[in-house]
Amino acid sequence: MTDSSFSSERVFPKLKFLVVDDFENFRNSLKAMLRSFGADKIETAQNGKEAVYRCTYERFDVVLCDYNMGEGKNGQQVLEELRHKKLLKHTSVFALVTAETSRDIVMSAREYQPDTYITKPLTRATLEKRLESLLEQQEALYPVNAALDAEDLGAAIERCNELLPKQPRFRPWLQRTLADLYYRTGGYSEAHQVYESALSGRGSPNWAKLGQGKVLVAEQKWDEAIAQFEALIEKNPDYVEAYDWLAKAQQEKGQLRRAQKTLETALKISPKAIVRQQHLAEVSTKNQDLEAAAMAWRNTVRLSENSVHEAPTHHLNLGRCLSDLSEGDSSEEGRKRAGEALQVLQQMQRRYREDSRAELAGTLIAARVHAGQGDIRESRQLMEQARTSIDPDTVDAETGLELARTLFTLEDTEAAQSLLRTLAGRFEDSPGTIADIESLLDEPVSMGKKLQARAANREGIAAFEAGDTDKAAEAFGRALELVPQHPALNLNLVQILLKAAGGSPGGVDAGTLQRCTASLNRIAHLPPQHRQYKRYLSLQKKVAALTASKKASS
Repeated sequence: MTDSSFSSERVFPKLKFLVVDDFENFRNSLKAMLRSFGADKIETAQNGKEAVYRCTYERFDVVLCDYNMGEGKNGQQVLEELRHKKLLKHTSVFALVTAETSRDIVMSAREYQPDTYITKPLTRATLEKRLESLLEQQEALYPVNAALDAEDLGAAIERCNELLPKQPRFRPWLQRTLADLYYRTGGYSEAHQVYESALSGRGSPNWAKLGQGKVLVAEQKWDEAIAQFEALIEKNPDYVEAYDWLAKAQQEKGQLRRAQKTLETALKISPKAIVRQQHLAEVSTKNQDLEAAAMAWRNTVRLSENSVHEAPTHHLNLGRCLSDLSEGDSSEEGRKRAGEALQVLQQMQRRYREDSRAELAGTLIAARVHAGQGDIRESRQLMEQARTSIDPDTVDAETGLELARTLFTLEDTEAAQSLLRTLAGRFEDSPGTIADIESLLDEPVSMGKKLQARAANREGIAAFEAGDTDKAAEAFGRALELVPQHPALNLNLVQILLKAAGGSPGGVDAGTLQRCTASLNRIAHLPPQHRQYKRYLSLQKKVAALTASKKASS
């Protein structure tokens, strides 16, 4: 098929169109324009929900969708949902039509890459020219898109390679698609070659530079990837996708603070990106920057409304952040945060009333919010209300961990530890769950105490490395006053005390052995799956042997 084979008179009558706009006059105007081009299969929808419904049961070749349709889904959310649910074929065209000109909305809409972005007021000539160009491209590239619709990536790669010498006009699209297909199928060297070929031609396209960086990430070459993305951003400061990949590379390299700043910069450029807001919230939480995390979760909750990304987990994570921020804070600001947390959780439970797991989690988080504000009676009532629905032997990991956090908050330590031991046994083949269990066993306290304990722990490690065992023992002791059952801290203290005493029965006095034994007893609840368990057993045997030897010699 050649470019000259395209004919609008031949193509338009064969296609099925969907016009989506909340104003009837504009829908009728677009229908009239399309009919004048030769189209006769034209359907309409007056809002985003209806558009998704129509696309669920009918196949459309061209969707013309307004961006701002009042309440409900906007055009960007319609596009996102259609792609997520695979209701929009690669062989179809989606045109976003809008009068919006604000930078935030334009950047956000373009991030989701509709086939074209048409601004109002719309003339017949503009629409005809834009559609003819898109439909000509779709016809020329049909073999590739048909293979993509069939999810046959191997065939799509073959079709790209076949069309590259035949369709020079669409060479950039074919190169970009081919490189992406190689990347998705693990052919990183082939993808790199395509990117190199694209960069050796005219224009030096940014997508090829970004693609090279993505290949470096896949090959775990973090430093090279970071340098690639930083160079791309320096020349193209509005290229938000490059920020996403830079943050990913920084995160993989352990540069969480830098990753957070990178995402914050990207969101200043394009603040309406839901997935990026969620990523920022997660990274900020890992950095213990709860203020930033709460703001990002707020934005995620707000922006995801009516979108395919909407989920109760966003509300729950915001509730958790606000619970941690308000715990023990009786000031006006603390009460305000607690009130916001309860309101968010109540809204979530009303919105997702059929999701029993989300409702349970919301009740348990609310219990912690009340406890943090000193209302222990209400907290216990909510906790017991949720607990009656939970069987430790069958509960899912997430709900079990939520209950354990609440039990620790209400100082029911034994019940919390028992539950976590049960969960560790049931989910021993799930590394992520075991890591969460370990984290909770290690630091079952408020975020404020965690941060103080970690600072004291770092001080102790630095003193130990400098050879000052007395200062190290004092620092670890301060940390343990905040998190008395922290396994690593207790074991660090035992090692420090034994090292300071020389490690022989004669050098270790009874008081030191008692301190060592007390530290080991504090972490006797450790399940065998805990990463510190083997170290615990080793030091326990050593202290037991020293104690027995001390008694025998006295």
